[in-house]
Amino acid sequence: MTDLRFDITPIDALANTARVVVEGAIDATTVISFESQLKQLQEDGYTNFVLDMQGIKYVNSTGLGSLVATADNLEKVGGGLALIRVHPKVKVVFDMLGLNSFFRIFTNEDEAVNFLASSKGGEAVAAAPAAPARQAPPQQRPPTGQFQQRPPTSQQPAAQPQYAPQRQQTAPVQAQRRQTGTVQRPPTGQYGRPGTGQWVPPSRDNPQVVACPNCGASFKVSQTGRYKCPSCATAFVVDPQFGVELAPATSQLTLAFTPECREGFNLYLGAMCRRAGYSEPDYNQLKQGLDQILQGVLQNCYQGRIYESYAVAFLPARRNLQIKFIVAGPTMQGDPRAYFPMAAQIMPDLAMRPHPKGGTVVVMSFRR
Repeated sequence: MTDLRFDITPIDALANTARVVVEGAIDATTVISFESQLKQLQEDGYTNFVLDMQGIKYVNSTGLGSLVATADNLEKVGGGLALIRVHPKVKVVFDMLGLNSFFRIFTNEDEAVNFLASSKGGEAVAAAPAAPARQAPPQQRPPTGQFQQRPPTSQQPAAQPQYAPQRQQTAPVQAQRRQTGTVQRPPTGQYGRPGTGQWVPPSRDNPQVVACPNCGASFKVSQTGRYKCPSCATAFVVDPQFGVELAPATSQLTLAFTPECREGFNLYLGAMCRRAGYSEPDYNQLKQGLDQILQGVLQNCYQGRIYESYAVAFLPARRNLQIKFIVAGPTMQGDPRAYFPMAAQIMPDLAMRPHPKGGTVVVMSFRR
């Protein structure tokens, strides 16, 4: 494989954003160069990457893992990764491994920039020309998690239930975006009585002021549950114990038992573990248990036919990553510990039940 070739251009429409055009193959021989280049850009202050992949005709599992890690690192500092012009040969790999639900893929730069801007609660606007990356680093954005709490106002809109159509921004949010280009957000869990830092669960007799964890707009709610911000349409959860958090994103993949799909499954599992706050030892332990479940399903339901498919859903939440397998074939009955003894030790609430349309549903939770 030849070395990678890079063409890096600052994008003026969105602060701290670079277009990275890469040509070559991302594999075991080039991944170090790929990671070094992106790491250097992050050290120079770029927190958003628009990765142009038209010239990349091959990515192996090592390269995919590097892309996943880069996306996670950018999200941790309040940025993001968007892919454009993905080569059809690479797109097939993404489709096969179910990575389309993890990476945001667009056809051109404008779509990618608008997505990155909207995910920060702002808008893509013309900015002053940026200096080359190695000469004058762009101004760093504040890291995710360091936010300020908004005091309640006398006219606070009520938070809308999930899927509410209203999407208008409140005046304070609009003003703050015009002045700073971003919105200061309060820390997770500190939404109860303003200024106290203590979370008091809301009730009909004692409604509480909460703030959207994405745009910072304040609302008054009278019960715990799932809401949708009328300012930015972000889904969030008012939890009775932990306060206000972004609603956990659920995802479902359909995979076969081939080695390529097993690699993709492990990559996706690692991404879900990192997003749910689990450590590397947690991931390794969970991977061992899930390897036993996949092997048991393959033998008991599919008689070792690796090209049969199964569905798996991830439901990440605080201190609890729930995973659900839906498999066809003969229904597995009885105690799941007889089928998956190691997995049952790692995930004591492992359970099985028949699927209404035939087959088996295997559900488990990994708790911190």
